Amino acid sequence: MIHSRSLTKTAVIAVFFLILALPALQMRTHAFSIVPLNENRKRAAGPGRLKIRDLPRYLEKSRDWFDDNYGFRDLLIRAKTQLDFSLFHVSDRIYIGTNGWLFYRSVIDIQEPAVEALTDLDLAKAIGNVKRLRDYLAMRGIKLIIVTNQLKAKFYPEYLPESAAKARKFHRFDDFRSLLHAVQGISYVDTTDELMALKQRRPIFHKTDFHWNDPAAFEIAGILVNLIAGEEHRGDVVWHYPLKIETKKLSGGQAMFMPLFHPPEEYALFVVSTWTSPLAYNNKPPPPFEWSSRAAPGGGNLLPTTVLFGDSFADGMVRSGLADYFHEFYRVRTGAATLPDVLSKLPPGTHYFIYQSIDLGLTQIVNMPEF
Repeated sequence: MIHSRSLTKTAVIAVFFLILALPALQMRTHAFSIVPLNENRKRAAGPGRLKIRDLPRYLEKSRDWFDDNYGFRDLLIRAKTQLDFSLFHVSDRIYIGTNGWLFYRSVIDIQEPAVEALTDLDLAKAIGNVKRLRDYLAMRGIKLIIVTNQLKAKFYPEYLPESAAKARKFHRFDDFRSLLHAVQGISYVDTTDELMALKQRRPIFHKTDFHWNDPAAFEIAGILVNLIAGEEHRGDVVWHYPLKIETKKLSGGQAMFMPLFHPPEEYALFVVSTWTSPLAYNNKPPPPFEWSSRAAPGGGNLLPTTVLFGDSFADGMVRSGLADYFHEFYRVRTGAATLPDVLSKLPPGTHYFIYQSIDLGLTQIVNMPEF
């Protein structure tokens, strides 16, 4: 009996030390294949060679490297996140709403409150900057078109968890929208009212992704093309692509942002391309343009050269065939180029400049740089 107890005690101690040693063994040998986390960042590099005078910095870099690379790190993070999600319906990165709806915590807790904190003077400054951009473009014979997008908490507050209920009261961007409608000399495509009406017929946002879905973007792309055709008095150019929708499984960016073994899925709406683009695309135009398109000779009566400066919400309109209605079309991505740089390199013959932004971009409009 005593011998048996001794063996049991030895086995427990051996297992305990094996568990302690496993992370180090994994770091050394990578014996177990573990799918790495997608963290949208580079992990901390090793500290390099030790120099006595740089000992504090060496220790700091060593700690950062260890935190990012200890054995089974990614597996343990996934296990903890999956436990929180499956049992408690919480995540330190995502608000878990009802009926499968997900919302970024950083948006609701940090970025939207920064917009809410803007004063009346800030909004007046933003409107002044819009007018300044309007006048700069008008001097060059270019019409400014503003397109704004609000996020899904605006359209689906009923699915917010109670812990994120404060988002239902956000209104500062609505104040800006009201002011923007009164600005003369621009065309303003305010997507909020259009999407609120469309929501009554079908979903307009993905449950598991940050973005509106492509069928919603398709509708706004049509409004935009018809607006510019009206500006040009071109009754012969109208949005004519038929909308065909398909349903596919999707685990969007918000679902994938949680490091889970099994990210949540949804059946999401997508546009089926039923048309053939008449354009030739240039995937390497001169900076700061991400890409450009030009109609082939004899490509028909199209709208004049247009530049789209916008964020990832504009991609849904592009996928819906927006560029196909223009003789030349240039895409610039917000964040990849500054507004002054874009304005200084506008292509010759540009007639329209589309400035598209989600509501979080209001702070950038308030702080618009000189050009």
